[in-house]
Formats: sequence, structure tokens, C-alpha cells
Amino acid sequence: MTGRVGGAILLGAVVFVVISLFEQIPVVGWLGAFVSVGAWVWLAAQVRRAGGTLVDAAIAGAVTGVVGAVSAWLLQVGNLFGPDTPGLARFGAGLGTVGATIFLLLWPPIGAIVCGGAAALRSRRPVG
Repeated sequence: MTGRVGGAILLGAVVFVVISLFEQIPVVGWLGAFVSVGAWVWLAAQVRRAGGTLVDAAIAGAVTGVVGAVSAWLLQVGNLFGPDTPGLARFGAGLGTVGATIFLLLWPPIGAIVCGGAAALRSRRPVG
């Protein structure tokens, strides 16, 4: 892994924190999953341009998946126990915390698969 690949992963981590913040917007925040897939495809392209391998891209997807899942979990727990959260919103925050807890396990491998797969598709050469 080169420094340029590490820089792409660092930028990807920042993008996933921003996505987690976006997901805090009621209703519209559900689009964050689609934005994440797009971000992983973009990240795979950046890793390949930086000279990274398919494994580097999969690692980048897993790392950014961890960053996204942990930041989303922290925000949800903050909403659940925050003193400014009104009654019904606290119920929604409780459901969000359960979902975020599940995705602590699911999002890193999903990121690795999407990012690694996008890098693999990007590296294919047309036959002919």
C-alpha cells in the first residue's frame, strides 16, 4: 500500500463521517446507504488510480465501512441518551441505535465486497 492509497482511504473515511451526519436527517437520511455504495465505487476508482491493488480496494472498503458504522452508531447513541431528544424522537433513536449496532458487523464486509468488486470491474480489459 502506497502513501497515495493511504491518502485515498483517509479521504474516504472523511466522506463516510459526512454520510453518517447526513443520515441523521429524518426520512432523507435513509438514502445514506445508496450514497455509501456510490462512495465505495468512487473510492475503488481512487485506490486503483493511486496504484492500489484489488486487495487495497477491499481493505479501503472495509476501513471506511468501520468508520461509517462506528460514527453512525455514536450519533445514534447520542440521540438516544441526549437530553434534547423529545419523547417520540427518543423511540426512533432507539430503533436507529439497534440498526446501527447491527450494521457495526455488516457494514465493513459490505464495504469490502462493494469496493473490491468495483475495483475488479474497473481493472477488466475489453476482449477483442
